Amino acid sequence: MEFRALYPEELEAWLDHVTTVFTGGRQYFSNHWHNDPWRDSEGIRVAVDDGTIVSTVRVFIRKMFLHGEPITVGGIGEVSTRPEYRRRGLATQLLKDSIQFMESHDIAVSSLHGSQRIYSIEGWERVPRYYARQPFAARKRVEWEIRPINFDDETEMKRIAALYDRYARKFNGTFVRDDMAYWTAWVRTESPNAWVAERDGNIEGYVSVTRREDELTVKEFVASETAFAQKRGVQLFESMLSNVIAQMDSESLEVIYPAPIADGFNAPKIDEHGSTMYHIIQPTALSNSYDSIPSLLHNQPQSLAQGIRSHHIFWYTDGY
Repeated sequence: MEFRALYPEELEAWLDHVTTVFTGGRQYFSNHWHNDPWRDSEGIRVAVDDGTIVSTVRVFIRKMFLHGEPITVGGIGEVSTRPEYRRRGLATQLLKDSIQFMESHDIAVSSLHGSQRIYSIEGWERVPRYYARQPFAARKRVEWEIRPINFDDETEMKRIAALYDRYARKFNGTFVRDDMAYWTAWVRTESPNAWVAERDGNIEGYVSVTRREDELTVKEFVASETAFAQKRGVQLFESMLSNVIAQMDSESLEVIYPAPIADGFNAPKIDEHGSTMYHIIQPTALSNSYDSIPSLLHNQPQSLAQGIRSHHIFWYTDGY
């Protein structure tokens, strides 16, 4: 068994592998490769038996905000082993290999989405995410013009990227998006149902949603500093969701969204829904001391605290 990085000429074979093991479809994994401006074939670690890829782990190279500043992060995804090769320790070996890869590339933190014991054994620690749930009634007349985002308008995308950068820094775990190709390829593909709030020619926020029957899930939300000053963006958030629901020709929908945004911890129902696991790869890269990984992610320095119960957010748009 050979453990190594994927060779660039093996990309199609690797796509064949993940498509066979998972049910997401080949296009999903192809998008995650071709739409990623930071893609690196060395970040795809593979176990190869007699020329055939039988297990793989991919490291998505990113940066995330922690206490208002960007740090390097390696996202672990596409962990997959062919059924006949399972229970041989291949995924464990590839996770160890991925840690060595991240260490050699000066990546400070690793994150992944899951809760399997294999990850905790190798050093990842679970940090819960909290979601609010409450009904929103349709309302067409609001203070802002709510319209679909125009991904083809370069000026508009730059304005939204600037808004995102300032807003995302308020939380921990949100990814840095400092390459416009990520916006026009990845975000466009993963969050096509996105809306902006405009007033007097100024974009003051945007929201991305996905609908399933009578539920509307917020994949991400951004508010300008002016809008955020109004009770942490509550007015903008409620106006946008109510208007979007009206434009969907619905009377009301149950909205699910990350509790740290828009005063969500005051919602009628709050659930711990899923988690992100973190592994500190380079402790010296962190500027702040911490008691535990959950406390590191849930809390902000006093200057950024804003009186919110938790500051840990991961936008679904950035999922891997």
